[in-house]
Amino acid sequence: MDCKAADVDAAARVFADEFGWECLVDPGDWRGAIKARADNHWVAGLSNLDSPLYPPGTPPHISYYLAVGDAAAAHGLAVADGATSLIAPTPVADQGILATVIDPFGAAVSLWQPGAFAGWTHPRGPRIPGRIVHESRDPAAAERFYRVRLGLSLRYADFTTHLPGSPPDGDAAWTVAIPFGDQPTRPVRLTTGHRYLRC
Repeated sequence: MDCKAADVDAAARVFADEFGWECLVDPGDWRGAIKARADNHWVAGLSNLDSPLYPPGTPPHISYYLAVGDAAAAHGLAVADGATSLIAPTPVADQGILATVIDPFGAAVSLWQPGAFAGWTHPRGPRIPGRIVHESRDPAAAERFYRVRLGLSLRYADFTTHLPGSPPDGDAAWTVAIPFGDQPTRPVRLTTGHRYLRC
């Protein structure tokens, strides 16, 4: 996942206070990217919304990436099944191929075909992203879209109806679930504008 923020330094401080994440420049990244680390494992990227990549006024948000074997094929299947293309399959240097869609339920998601960068792995534990959750009005149909239509196993994904405090019913969204102990899952919005599920 990649946390897009208007003030990356402020976001890094909030993530440190809220999750205990250490945010720093990844010395192994050729772009000099800032990333968040938990227990010495990378868990998230941080991107500045002041970059010309983003239209003015883009709100803080988190981009979610799903690994696929073939980004072009997954993108084609998604669009054929009602998704809207935002970014056609595009190489990202030698790192992989990226495509971004808004799924038929209204949730934005990026499809990542690994190249030199296969993604991160990290242990499961408190304050470390453990699952992603797709909230929509029709979770069964959303699950079929991803697992059946696109053929993704999504081992650490759940599909559910909107939780109290979630965006309006018409707005589907992917959200990260971060464990804090044995408690009911509930949405939390940070002062940076980012949203996560506390569980």
